[in-house]
Amino acid sequence: MSLVSYKIFEETSTLAAALGVIGLGCVLIWPFLRSYRQVIALQSLGAAAFAIYFALLGASTACAVCVISITQLLAAAWIRDRGLIVGFYAATLVVLALVAAATWHGAPSALALAGSLAGSMARLQQSTMRMKAMFLIDAPFSLAHNLLVGASFGLGVDAVSIVGNAMSLLMLLRPVGWKPRLSGVVSSDVVVRRSAMAQPT
Repeated sequence: MSLVSYKIFEETSTLAAALGVIGLGCVLIWPFLRSYRQVIALQSLGAAAFAIYFALLGASTACAVCVISITQLLAAAWIRDRGLIVGFYAATLVVLALVAAATWHGAPSALALAGSLAGSMARLQQSTMRMKAMFLIDAPFSLAHNLLVGASFGLGVDAVSIVGNAMSLLMLLRPVGWKPRLSGVVSSDVVVRRSAMAQPT
């Protein structure tokens, strides 16, 4: 490897690591925010950081998934009609499928596509329990994808997501007399929903 090529590789690796830190930091911080707009803004920032992070790793489908997730975040924040939300999510998945076909890289693309589908289905659930269960179903796809592409910071997000959703699901499954109120608490992957999308519980 030439000196110039090595320098470019080193700079790319440093940038990817910095973006990974930003993305993981957003995932760790946003659950502690109380402002709905701040939550959406921080989640969008994290998704944008991971979009560039995956692009630098050559995981183009995962990059597209992150961009799609930003549009879904913004749609959930501003569109109140559930029918429109469902239609919008369906449209974004069609777009993602087309992008995945155009940038196909075998198993990583297939896993990213499957993970995006499961994640989108989770965000559409009106039941908190079903939503968290869907995110746990999504976890193996995300884990396998991030292992294949060497996305260490993506694996960090997977760990946070699995632990957070599993613990929340266990609390929801506890006897009613012991179940804590989860008002305003959502998993590390989900948009805070309102109106027709159902308030978080």
